[in-house]
Amino acid sequence: MRVLVVTWGWRSHLYPLVPLAWALRAAGHDVVVAGPPDLVDVITGAGLPAVPVGRLLDFAAVAAGQVGPISDDHGVEGLPPTITAGGVAFRYAEAMLPELVEFGRFHRPDLVLHEPGNLAAAVAAAAMRVPSVRLLWGPDHGTRLRLDTDAVLGPLVDGLGMDPAAVELDGTLTLDPCPPPMQVPLPVASVPTRFVPYNGAAVLPGWLRRPPERPRVCLTRGTLMAAIGMDVEFDLVAGVRAIAELDVEVVLALSGVDLTGVALPSNVRVCAGELALHLLLPHCAAVVHQGGAGTTMTAAACGVPQLIVPAIADQHFNAERVARTGAGTALPVERAAPGAVRDAVAALLADPGRRAMATELWRRIEARPAPAATVLHLEQVAHHRPNARRLETTA
Repeated sequence: MRVLVVTWGWRSHLYPLVPLAWALRAAGHDVVVAGPPDLVDVITGAGLPAVPVGRLLDFAAVAAGQVGPISDDHGVEGLPPTITAGGVAFRYAEAMLPELVEFGRFHRPDLVLHEPGNLAAAVAAAAMRVPSVRLLWGPDHGTRLRLDTDAVLGPLVDGLGMDPAAVELDGTLTLDPCPPPMQVPLPVASVPTRFVPYNGAAVLPGWLRRPPERPRVCLTRGTLMAAIGMDVEFDLVAGVRAIAELDVEVVLALSGVDLTGVALPSNVRVCAGELALHLLLPHCAAVVHQGGAGTTMTAAACGVPQLIVPAIADQHFNAERVARTGAGTALPVERAAPGAVRDAVAALLADPGRRAMATELWRRIEARPAPAATVLHLEQVAHHRPNARRLETTA
């Protein structure tokens, strides 16, 4: 079976797809990963063959003004935005589609595997008349999205001789890594799969090869916030100093933040370079983070109580879902004064119920079928292709 994995936008979009791509290759299937040119090193760094497609876009520039704390019609903050023509997902699809479809018609995959919001993958799969499988990042914030199908898909399918209705945005099949009660009711049929954390290539440092002397608290802001200039409301240094007032070891796992020359307390450890969270979090008593899907699910898969300080869109959504499980709490960024963050961490560490619920969430994730078992579902989808046909190389 030939599987074309398609990713877009930012490296954290690719990470959840990697363990399933590994499982497909281990089962003997041909796997290639198509994505924007600036993700080639991230793809090959995961040990997967890369196919750069489309023109290079600056994600921070494209995303500027496109994300933020917004409201729905009832004034509830934090819902994801409407998908529009000209939005981030549309811009990437527009840039990638011509070369993606051209490569797909040459490569002739049996299946397209992609992450949420990947308009290019969904349109390309329809153009090639092959099934597409969507792997959710975690709690499906897409259930809250609003989409004008004709306005968004119309310009993308123009020239491909397709009806926008032929595009399956939810995939022929949806894979769901998120267990109840963290997940929301899904509007489409789905197959459970296990979330296996992958946070990029990493080296295990010496200090992680022995138990911590004090409870370890990780503070991270993910890979995206600093890059797109959306973390200005969170005073990182003041927050770290406040948490360090507790009898803990604070580990800063940061990306794109330069703390050179900043004086920090002696019980604060700054990771040199990026450190994969799945190596760090199993040794932590708590984690403080922004609420991105990858960080949220990695913490859940490691059984760590979470304090989420959300600032934008799906981060609020993820924070609410974690709080619902009892495995963590939320503190919106506008209320995240240093003392409030310290007190929230202290409460998290002192509450055995939070730890118990975080452990229960880990158990629920571990009980889901591993990627190797999920491969069987993908083989069935590729085999039963009632509307699919093999495309000739000249198509």
